[in-house]
Amino acid sequence: MTTWDTFDSRLTAKRRGIVEGFLDFLRHNTVSQNPEGVRAGGEWLAALMRRRDLEARVLETGGGPAVFAERRAPGARRTVLVYCHYDTKPAPAKEWFQPSPFEPVFRKVGDADDSPSVSFDGVPTEALADWRVYARGASDDKGPIWSHLEALALMDELGLPPKVNLKFIFDGEEEIGSPFFGPLTENHKDLLKADLVLVTDGPKHGSGRPTISFGARGVLKFEMTIESARRDLHSGNFAAPNPNWRLAGLLSSMAAPDGTPLIEGFEDGVAPPTQAERELMARFPLDLHGLERELGVSLPQDYLEKIMFHPTLTIRGLESGFVGAEANTIIPHKTTVAIDIRIVKNQKIETVYQCVLDHIRAQGFEVIEGTDAPLPDHLRGRAVRVSDKGGYDPAKTSAELPICREVVEAVERAHGGQQAVVTPTMGGSVPIWAFTDILRLPTILVPYANANNRQHSPNEHLRLDHLFQGVRTTAGLLQDLGN
Repeated sequence: MTTWDTFDSRLTAKRRGIVEGFLDFLRHNTVSQNPEGVRAGGEWLAALMRRRDLEARVLETGGGPAVFAERRAPGARRTVLVYCHYDTKPAPAKEWFQPSPFEPVFRKVGDADDSPSVSFDGVPTEALADWRVYARGASDDKGPIWSHLEALALMDELGLPPKVNLKFIFDGEEEIGSPFFGPLTENHKDLLKADLVLVTDGPKHGSGRPTISFGARGVLKFEMTIESARRDLHSGNFAAPNPNWRLAGLLSSMAAPDGTPLIEGFEDGVAPPTQAERELMARFPLDLHGLERELGVSLPQDYLEKIMFHPTLTIRGLESGFVGAEANTIIPHKTTVAIDIRIVKNQKIETVYQCVLDHIRAQGFEVIEGTDAPLPDHLRGRAVRVSDKGGYDPAKTSAELPICREVVEAVERAHGGQQAVVTPTMGGSVPIWAFTDILRLPTILVPYANANNRQHSPNEHLRLDHLFQGVRTTAGLLQDLGN
């Protein structure tokens, strides 16, 4: 179509300006645990959208605010709600190969993460698509937000309005489990009313092909703490219980060495993939040996089924005593482990959480929930304090719905006819249950970021060709889904 030829040419001409604006967004420190920064980033985003002729406002949640915006299209027969999140994971600077995770730098596609970087001024305009931008939030999930906004701006410039009513809801606390997103959805059902939800979070397939999923695993996170003595003790001068040995025994009872959960009732109700879902997995292009070479570890042969249809039990952090230059010969008085559990369809976080508590008690420990109750002396070394609980349930949309085929076809057209990689569910977690279970809406995930983008890790980055393709994909969806 001539219209799309013009769009694509104009998109190429505007690439530098698109990236320049994106850098302003990335410089906002919206780490979830930085509430002032999250609020400032949300207000900045709402103001930007108002300047771009969107009706935008900040929605209070009791935690990190959400940002809502909409634009109506005359005569539209369908309303599309787009979900993203603008909060990010923490970014300890010492593990980043740049002065600050919030001051973007650039490296060429194919260069190592620790190779010399350049500022934006050092990136040639004609080669922008061959570079990556490094900053916290670049891929997860600010890049997709920026693609949406730039798509609208370019469509306005070319007189190519969306053919659907468009709504945005940008979460401000997704990276801490979206604790208030369910109540927000309940309280704003009319505001969020739509025919379809599109979620642009997560990575595309490693081939760069368009990628679409119809579900996501839920997540349950919590911390467990065991405390023995009231303070750290010299390991030669005292003979006292070490909470780390107690914790090691508890953790060993919870999972096998390969990570397989051993908690009683943990997988009760979990359903195996249907025949249609197995067919989708069979078409998934997975180079298992190549992935093993990249990661340096062996992987299970049923890798796809494990990340889509089985829950996980992950130790995501441990804290006790001192190591390295700060090492001391002490018996630590306290040890803490952070756990996350990815749960699958037919599981509920409250049921799984109760299984964990029952298991802890079965190992001979008392359970103290929360941080308010004091620890009696007679329970030192014998109690597990469980705190910082959060998360949400899994959700899935049937791949057999006609709208699913419409979205797949529209995304493939936006990628020049390239065949999409379609999966029944993604391994990661997004709070789409709020849409499928509360709003009762079909919800489809269309990730924009490149695979292996280091999300949740140091040196997160986004390939700029994926940023630009995201602009094209959004514009195509906003047109095609209105036909």
